[in-house]
Amino acid sequence: MIARYAVLALLPVVAVAALTRRRRLAVIIAMGLFSVLLAVVYLLLHAPDVALTEAIIGAALTTAIYVLAIRRTGRLTIAADEAPGLLAREGERIVGLEHEILERFARDLGRSLSVQLVSYDEVVELVAGGDADIGAGGLVLGDDADVLATRPHLETALFTIGARDGDAEPAGVRYDGYFAQLDIQRPGTEAASTTLDLARFLSVRPSDPSVVRHPTPRGYSFVVSRRREDLHVKLEAFLQRLRESGELDRLIGRYLA
Repeated sequence: MIARYAVLALLPVVAVAALTRRRRLAVIIAMGLFSVLLAVVYLLLHAPDVALTEAIIGAALTTAIYVLAIRRTGRLTIAADEAPGLLAREGERIVGLEHEILERFARDLGRSLSVQLVSYDEVVELVAGGDADIGAGGLVLGDDADVLATRPHLETALFTIGARDGDAEPAGVRYDGYFAQLDIQRPGTEAASTTLDLARFLSVRPSDPSVVRHPTPRGYSFVVSRRREDLHVKLEAFLQRLRESGELDRLIGRYLA
């Protein structure tokens, strides 16, 4: 009796979880768990034939069909910050080198592309948390990031604006974003400094003469959650095909020449 009530109490909890998950795979897992719990309820109600049917059809077969379906269809979700020439708004459209690369990759997977524009700091957070498949938009990350980064597809450089004489390269690179208002020097205060990558540096064109270019080689990469190694491998292989065919160089020339 207690077991029956316990399982019945779990059913609405799992149902709510299935309705509120943002990722399709999480929804499918919750639906499969709901079917398993329902099969247990039928078994406790002395209906083993119905319980077996629910377990086979509802939990196993239906879940497998949904998983196969989303592997072949659906959207490839991108979390991205705007970066001139790479991924940015142009009227009602989103254009740029990285957008075209990812659009081609989505077609290669048989999926449509869905881009969510967010702040730079939110990109890695959304990808690491599983709320986006890929992060893009002029990403320059260190090896300690909580995501898998692809091999850089485009070289860049880092510039510190408003650095005082003798300042060394900052240990942690700080980005204020493409549309940030850079308040480099306030009256009566010490000089502040902001480090930007090449695309964002060119977009703001600072008049402040104290600009330091850091010599360490950098590159723009895409990022994928560490839990999506399969997607990371596919993206790396796709980028490698673009390099070997020369198509990546042609795309770079088209958008950044």
